Amino acid sequence: MTRRVLLAFETGDMAAMANLVSADPSLRVLGFAVDEWWAGPEEFLTIRETQIAEIPALHIQIERVDAFEDGAYGWAAIATTVITPELKTPMKHTAVLRLEAGAWKVILWTNSVPVPNSQIFGVDLTTTLDDLVTSILDEHSRSSTALEGTMTLVFTDIVDSTGLAETLGDTAWAELISRHESTIRQVTATQGGTVVKLLGDGSMLAFESARAAVRAAVDIQRASASGSFGVRVGVHTGEVIRTSDDLLGLTVNKAARVAAAADSGSIMISSTTRDLVGSLEGIRMGEPRIVALKGLSDTHQIVPIEWE
Repeated sequence: MTRRVLLAFETGDMAAMANLVSADPSLRVLGFAVDEWWAGPEEFLTIRETQIAEIPALHIQIERVDAFEDGAYGWAAIATTVITPELKTPMKHTAVLRLEAGAWKVILWTNSVPVPNSQIFGVDLTTTLDDLVTSILDEHSRSSTALEGTMTLVFTDIVDSTGLAETLGDTAWAELISRHESTIRQVTATQGGTVVKLLGDGSMLAFESARAAVRAAVDIQRASASGSFGVRVGVHTGEVIRTSDDLLGLTVNKAARVAAAADSGSIMISSTTRDLVGSLEGIRMGEPRIVALKGLSDTHQIVPIEWE
C-alpha cells in the first residue's frame, strides 16, 4: 500500500493518489516545508496537483519499509532516497492507514528529511543499541582503577525511537524520554540496583541480585505498557570489571546483545541468569531459544520472560 502511494507521488498520478487517501476530512498530510500541513483530501489533492507541475523529474528509491496492522488500522515507517537530476536526498515517511469499505486508505502521512541530532540539539545523541554499547566500551577503554565482581546487567531500549521522535516532535519526545528515565530510576532504586547509563533512548542497569534484576525488568515493561512506545529488555549475569562510575567486560556486551534479540514489549534473559533466578512468584519463564548474538561467537540460549 505505501509503495503504491510513493509511486503515485513519483509519477504524479493524481487519480491513483485520490484513490489511496481517505475521503474523510480528518485526513492529514505533512510535507517537508513548515507550512505544508494539509487538512482533508480536497486541500491536499488541490495543492499536490499544483506541485506536480513545479517538481522536477524524480525517482523515489525505497530503502526500507516496516509495516503493521491491527484490526481496521495499519501503520508503516518508510525510508527512501529521492533522486532528482541534481540531488540524492535520504527521506523518511510515516503512514497511518485505515480500512474503509474493505480497502486500505491513508489517514495520516508525514514526510521528513533526516538531519544530524547535533544540528537540532547541539550535541550528538545515542540512536541505536549498537551506539549505546560502543559508547560504553569507548569509555571503558579510558577507565583506570578497577575491581572485578559478578553483576546482573539489564539493558533497555525504546524500539524505533528515531521514527517515534520524528512523529512526536522535539518537545513531546523530550517529555517522553524524561518520564521514561524517571520510571527507570524509580524501578531500579526500588529493586536495589544502580543506574549505570542513561543514553538517549537506552539504559544500562546493574544489580547484585539476578532475581532483583528480573523483577526490575518486569516492572519497567509493566510501567511502559500503557505508553505510546515499545521497550525491549535484555538481562545477563556475569563477571564485570567495576570502576568508580562504570562497568566493563564481555558481560556488558552480551547483555546488550540479549536485549537486541528481544522484540518490542518483551524481556529476554540469558541462560546464566535463568539458572540463578530459579522461580519467581508471578513471573513465568518461556521456552528457551537458541540464537546467534551479533559480535559474539557460537550460539547462545536465551529465555523469554512472560511478564504480562
